[in-house]
Amino acid sequence: MNSVGKIVHQNALQLEYFVFGQGAETIICFHGHGRSAFDFEFLAQENRRVISIHLFFHGNSLFPINRVEKEPLKTNEFIELFNLILTEEKVAQFHLLAFSQGGRFTLCLTPFFGQQIESLTLIAPDGMDNYSFYNWSSRQGLARKLFTYLEKKPHKVIRYSNLATKLKLMRPKVKTFVHEFASNPDTFRYASLTWRAFRLLLPDYDAISKTLKENDIPLLIIMGKFDQVIRPKQAYQFAEKLGIKACVVEIENGHNFFKKSAIPRFKDLLPYSS
Repeated sequence: MNSVGKIVHQNALQLEYFVFGQGAETIICFHGHGRSAFDFEFLAQENRRVISIHLFFHGNSLFPINRVEKEPLKTNEFIELFNLILTEEKVAQFHLLAFSQGGRFTLCLTPFFGQQIESLTLIAPDGMDNYSFYNWSSRQGLARKLFTYLEKKPHKVIRYSNLATKLKLMRPKVKTFVHEFASNPDTFRYASLTWRAFRLLLPDYDAISKTLKENDIPLLIIMGKFDQVIRPKQAYQFAEKLGIKACVVEIENGHNFFKKSAIPRFKDLLPYSS
């Protein structure tokens, strides 16, 4: 299904998004790191509109490099851009769907749009624990300096991850995931930029729980049974934190949900009209 990218601006920030399909039902989607807005094109139908947003550092969505360290992205800035998309596309009610890194953006948005959200679906989402080592370390200056140094020497990341795995400080599947990013200098640089630039996007779990319950918003968290990057137990802990039961579903999958063979495993779980 053909679609042309659209752009919204706010100061020096720019978000690109694509609209697939048409109809009264609207799904707004956020992809994962290194993925694409086109991951969600398969959801489009004649009676369903899909608005898929490119995260910063992906596609033509822009975030100033000179702000990454000194002035990282703030939730209120992203909300302003998101509101521009809602206005431009005349969206009143919508479903939210997010994968991996897109989950953190979606969780930050949720408390501010409770009366408009029809459902919230998260696929192996980031953002379920603000104090995980991955998220906590992004807010530590020394850790960011180390990553800035390693951006120019990704081969050292591979060496360190091999050592960490031997010492049983890193799981083998995580090592493989790290190698995928570090094997390409550009890919690794953008991974470092997003890790540093998004460090202040901290979901408010109490506010999320209150919003979901007060507005009776269905929550579905789809996890890969074999995912070693974002593991199922993190989703169960997150659901408990929100005080919402029976919202986690595991499927026979790792972390890559958008290869062709994986989509049929979760497509029928999604809470949208056929």
